This record gives sequence, structure tokens and C-alpha cells, in this order.
Amino acid sequence: GSINYALEFPSNYIIDWISVNENIINCVKQLLNTDDILLAQSDAWRKVNNGNENSDQRMHMDYGNNTFLHPSDWHNPEAVSIIVYFSDISETKGGTAVVPREGDDDILYKPPYINMPGYGEYDFYNPKNQAEEYMNKFIGIGEFRKKLYEREIIASPNVGDILFYRLDTWHRGTPVDIGKTRYVMNLIFKKKECYWVNCWNQGFTRNMFFGYIEKFVTKMSPEQRAVIGIPKPSDSYWTEDKLHYLLARYPSIDINPYLKKLK
Repeated sequence: GSINYALEFPSNYIIDWISVNENIINCVKQLLNTDDILLAQSDAWRKVNNGNENSDQRMHMDYGNNTFLHPSDWHNPEAVSIIVYFSDISETKGGTAVVPREGDDDILYKPPYINMPGYGEYDFYNPKNQAEEYMNKFIGIGEFRKKLYEREIIASPNVGDILFYRLDTWHRGTPVDIGKTRYVMNLIFKKKECYWVNCWNQGFTRNMFFGYIEKFVTKMSPEQRAVIGIPKPSDSYWTEDKLHYLLARYPSIDINPYLKKLK
């Protein structure tokens, strides 16, 4: 389908507040078992079925273009991927297909995860038909990937529903119906210490100076600011001088939460 990444965070639209929604932040903290997380991706986009290559994706994992490394131990995840649905998928189709992991002995989740186009020695193909025709050339890989499709579950969320998954979850995009448009938002949060998980967006600060990001930052809570890289009130970064400088840059910001922790 046609893809349009028009609204990368921060976009100066109301959806920016979804990127720092405190309910989502709290869910991610529980899933990653840490209070220290950073936003690594946020973009809203649309998918239209015009017969293009992205209509029916191959089964894949997302770690490949989010980190240079292979995912760590399953029980110690580094990041959480999120899809927020702005469309009723029962009306548009295009639901995300996922393959849930069935315990530690699941044959489809035995690392290393390289049985997919674009990883290891394999060339990249995005459309399902092209990808599977190519992967079938390799001994044993075609049978492995056939099992992935046999076990896939296609989600059918309503407007406002959210899918939380992992960078090492088998999943894929499915076609939107002809003449329909599906709107979603993709988010990724990572553990603060996982610097090897890269930021997908070009940079959250690159459009500063024009006022709207500054106003956005001023209105955020300290917890919301923390996920875009502004240290929490309890962080050792803060001194009285640094709080004075913060107030100088954002004259209407409430520095009281930071002052209380400092004292």
C-alpha cells in the first residue's frame, strides 16, 4: 500500500500527546520492569491499498532496523513496540498479524532470529509472495516460515485500541481493503541504558526555535519529559544553576518538582 510518514513526533498536532501519554508510559515501565525509559520512535501514518509492495508484508521481526545488535534474552527485553490504531480495522482491514510465542521451547522462537529477508546472508524482500519465493530456495527455511503463517493471528482492533509487542516478535502487515485508508501510530520505547537501540525519528529537537516544541515541553509533566531525554527531578544532573538555566530557556515551566527533589 501507499505509506505516508507525514507526522513524525513532535508534529505540532494533538497526537503528540499520545506519544507521551502517561498511561502508555506506565504500561511500558511494567513491561520493561524499569522506571527509566526513553521514546525511540513516534510517527503517525496511513496505509492505502493501491497494489503496492507493502499491502501484504512478509513475516518478520523489527529489531533489524532499530538496533545494530541481536535482541537479548527473552526474559530481559530492551524495548517495547506499540501500534495505536486510529481506524476500525473491521471496516478497513489491514490488521497486524502476530505469532505469539508459546513458551521457552517454542521452535519458532529459538535464537538467533535470522530466518527472514534482510538478515544474515539473506537478501531483502518486503512483499510476502516475493519474500517466500526467495526464502524457499534455502534448505529448511521454507518449512520454518510456513509454520509462521500457519500460527499467525490477525488482530482486528477498534479505534483507540493499542497493540504492545516486541522487537523480536514475529509479525507482519496485512492488506487494507481497496478504497480504504487505515491510520495508525507507531511508537517504540526503550530502556534508558540500551543506547544500542537507535532513535527511528530524525531527532526530537531538530525543529526547536519555532515555539511549538518549547510550549509542548513546558506543559509536560516531569515523567513525560523524562521519556524524551529531560532528566527526572531525582536525577543527579540537576543543580540550582541548571534549574535556573532550564527556567531561562522555558520561562513558564514549573521547576518546583525539581527543586523539591534538590532540597
